[in-house]
Amino acid sequence: MSSKKSTNFNYNLLTMKQSFCLLLCAVSFAASAQQAVTEKGKSFRITSAYSMFPDSLRNASPRIYDGKTYDAKEHYSDSSAYIFVPDYFNKTKAFQFVFWFHGWGNNIDTALLQYKLQQQFYAAHLNAIFIFPEGPKNSPDSYAGKFEQSKVFDLFVKDIEQHLQQEKIIGSKQKPTQLIYAGHSGAYRVISYLILHSGYSCKGILLFDALYAEQEKFAVHLQQHPSTKLINIFTDDGGTFQNSKGLITDMNAWKWNYLEKEEDDYTAADLKNNRIIFLHSKKKHNDVIANQNNFQRFLESMK
Repeated sequence: MSSKKSTNFNYNLLTMKQSFCLLLCAVSFAASAQQAVTEKGKSFRITSAYSMFPDSLRNASPRIYDGKTYDAKEHYSDSSAYIFVPDYFNKTKAFQFVFWFHGWGNNIDTALLQYKLQQQFYAAHLNAIFIFPEGPKNSPDSYAGKFEQSKVFDLFVKDIEQHLQQEKIIGSKQKPTQLIYAGHSGAYRVISYLILHSGYSCKGILLFDALYAEQEKFAVHLQQHPSTKLINIFTDDGGTFQNSKGLITDMNAWKWNYLEKEEDDYTAADLKNNRIIFLHSKKKHNDVIANQNNFQRFLESMK
């Protein structure tokens, strides 16, 4: 090997080592940040026979999108759910379950890190427990698997309750007074089926650039359940603008009360004092969750 080639080889090797070290440091830092939050409470990862997946439909017919096949083994077999109980949780008082659902191309771990979900949930200081079921894993898919079937989700929630009872987080036969559903992007579909099928009372629906379809399910639920709160934040280019504006037009025709405001202008009082809220954001599709700690602020309005 010539001296020049040797020098280039050593330089490239050094560059690779430096890049690898930087990657390790980044992963270590992310893990430390996540652990720091976990130390402020207890976290669990459980599985349930009533999770979204595995599912017979995706096992029988794999998802094909843009010419790529997303097989069941890699993308539709994870039956896990992540649970976080903050250290200030008080089981002697009324409490809620806050469910988060991720969008396309994500999973539990990537979404927790990218959108600072656990940190925002903790800072909101609700007397609640955070639950994050795995959806279509790293797949461009909104399909909700078994959660689209009647009664399955309620059985899943009972599994969560039983686990928390075994861990003595909640008392024997205790259950949440209400559920809050929150999600990003393709999560609209699973949430629309849960408000249709679940026997649990819904306190709030938080849609983060997610109103791609199922407007009729959301509208009917709001009409039939006047205590449910809706906060829908939408962007210009995320694909939800026309549907959000269309639902606003419908609400005008129905003479419903709602608040429409720019994301940069809303206040805590706006969130607290209005039941149906539309927030237009100038941000990108993936920036509406952690920007201004929107998830935290929306949850705070549920107190």
